[in-house]
Amino acid sequence: MPPASPPAKAGAAASPAGRGLLTGQVRLLGTPPPVEMRETTASVASVCGDTVPDRSLSVGEEGALAHVVVALVEGASLPAEGLTPPVPVLDQRKCAYEPPILAARVGATLEVRNSDPVMHNVRAVAGSQPLFNVAMPLEGTSLRRPLPATPGTLQVKCDVHPWMRAVVRTFDHPYFTTTDEKGRFRLEVPEGTHTVLFWHPRLPDATRSFSIEGGQTQQADQSWPVSALH
Repeated sequence: MPPASPPAKAGAAASPAGRGLLTGQVRLLGTPPPVEMRETTASVASVCGDTVPDRSLSVGEEGALAHVVVALVEGASLPAEGLTPPVPVLDQRKCAYEPPILAARVGATLEVRNSDPVMHNVRAVAGSQPLFNVAMPLEGTSLRRPLPATPGTLQVKCDVHPWMRAVVRTFDHPYFTTTDEKGRFRLEVPEGTHTVLFWHPRLPDATRSFSIEGGQTQQADQSWPVSALH
């Protein structure tokens, strides 16, 4: 499993004064549903196997929940000088998108890679609005497309292999990250009182309020019961 998107980092010109570190762990409580295996096709079985796991829910030991988006609700109103979010990248690998859930800043350039020796087709939509639809027939190729300027949720899929799906959540600020395979996250935030959003496409939104001072580390954990899954 690839690592989650790292938190935004302060640039060389930015001072850490006035910023704190928000950390935490996100978990799913209870016994998660068994991972659904999706049948592939004969044309890709030698590369991807006869089946591939559904990646829409990634639960680790003790309920650790990977690929949960963590973001400040009021991030657009906060100073963001010197903060640069990571470049958003989706990799088509073993007939699956890696990562299956991605956070990115509005207007950023999304890079989509094909690491398989088979043809994939990348179709992205925002609501009912098509964004791009591009065939990627060769291993090692990549494409770059700008993300919409308005925050929202993008659905990405492969028309050739319909089990391949990914979700991109975009924000108009740099205060976001995603959890790693242990359900943990780290996010540098300005000092003050904030509300943090925990977002996953198969779970209801959750928020937590917290106060933090410059140089301080604050903990904000989140958990959902298995019954909340949809």
